[in-house]
Amino acid sequence: MFPTTVYTRAVIPSSRRICCSKILSNTSITTRQFSAPAKKVVVIHSIGSDRPGIVADVTRIVTEKGGNVGESRAQLLGGHFSLMMLVDIAEKDVGDLQEQLASGVKGMKTECMESVEKNATIAPSIAFAGRFRLSGADNPGIVHKLTSALARNQLTIANMKTKHEGSPFGGAELFTVEGRAVAYEPLASNFEWKKIREELKELGDSLNCDVEFDDVTGSSFRD
Repeated sequence: MFPTTVYTRAVIPSSRRICCSKILSNTSITTRQFSAPAKKVVVIHSIGSDRPGIVADVTRIVTEKGGNVGESRAQLLGGHFSLMMLVDIAEKDVGDLQEQLASGVKGMKTECMESVEKNATIAPSIAFAGRFRLSGADNPGIVHKLTSALARNQLTIANMKTKHEGSPFGGAELFTVEGRAVAYEPLASNFEWKKIREELKELGDSLNCDVEFDDVTGSSFRD
């Protein structure tokens, strides 16, 4: 015959169960709470003569100080390179980060300042993004007039570039301005991007220029 295994369940008498309950009820439980270090959002700006490894040098220092890179923009203009980035870092490390960036990026003037926004984030939410383009004969103040119209409608320039190019039919050079303008959340209740487009077209007519303005909310800034 095969051996038989019998499983039994122990039963604790009620008097002992009551005793155990009293012990547990009289036992104080201590909990320990841990709080995360206070965080700051800082803006880093580095500019100077272009060379390989500038972004690598800046991000190395940020990483060594425990920072987290959020939004960033880099631009090569002629022989100069410019970099801006938002960084999330522990408040206690801001001073060290500023000192390291000031002296640790060779050939660049690098500054680090705390964001002036009380509730700043490394990736602010964009409620609207518009692509603008103006082209026509150059005249004094053309960039100022275009950007002022955008500013009146509470739009911020996210990126912009200007250039001169020869006219395909000869004559005066063509001047082109193009870029992206954004509005952050929360969007004003009276915001209407099509009205802004009409205003920009009227401006273009007064300058003898062609102006385009399209809603590109949700698309990449590199599109």
